[in-house]
Amino acid sequence: MHISELVGTDEWHTAEGRPYVVYKYAATLDGRIAAADSTSQWITSAESRTEVHALRAACQATVVGSGTQQADNPHLAVRSAKDDPKLKVAVPVDEQPWRVIVDSNARTPADARVLDDAAPTLIAVADDVDATHLEGIATVVRLPRAKEGLDLGKLLGELDGRGVRGMFLEGGPTLAASFVSSGLVDRIIAYIAPAVLGRGKSALQGGTIESMDDILRCELLDVSRSGPDVRLVARPRR
Repeated sequence: MHISELVGTDEWHTAEGRPYVVYKYAATLDGRIAAADSTSQWITSAESRTEVHALRAACQATVVGSGTQQADNPHLAVRSAKDDPKLKVAVPVDEQPWRVIVDSNARTPADARVLDDAAPTLIAVADDVDATHLEGIATVVRLPRAKEGLDLGKLLGELDGRGVRGMFLEGGPTLAASFVSSGLVDRIIAYIAPAVLGRGKSALQGGTIESMDDILRCELLDVSRSGPDVRLVARPRR
């Protein structure tokens, strides 16, 4: 599948009034996205990680939660073949996507990698926290709290107002579970590595799905190889 097909560009119009949400995760055969000690680099292959840069570039925002920021200190900007000749997928980047951290309690430190000038950064925090250490180095958006985390509808409204039509959700598991439970995921891209951990974090943690009666069934759109990994593309059935 072409990159635009992977992120479902032709379906973006179906998410009226909000960005189309593409949820991506990388896991082992037993469904772990991190080991018991929280390390996660790298579960999948260089080929899969390269492709993820192309997927980021196809959307207008890359979104992670504060847990991912704290654990991995990710950079989140798109690397292109111009930046890194080793990249096997050419990624033309005319304009870097927004880097978005959903950080209810403003835990992102002022020296986080995501706060450099490689791409614009938005930090979504609760409307009752002190985020003065982030002012002037990121766009700080204050949102009302929800039962878990922040009001995702308000977050999507903020991104929509900034021209984000496709949003690339990279986790972590708590934030992803909130999006899934709220019916706000439009496409799922899973990279499954031929490896087993046995213990560690699952792709989703928390959320409101408690029984098989509430299971979110999906339509499998594509199954392909990505280096030694398997890439699955699915669309939730509404």
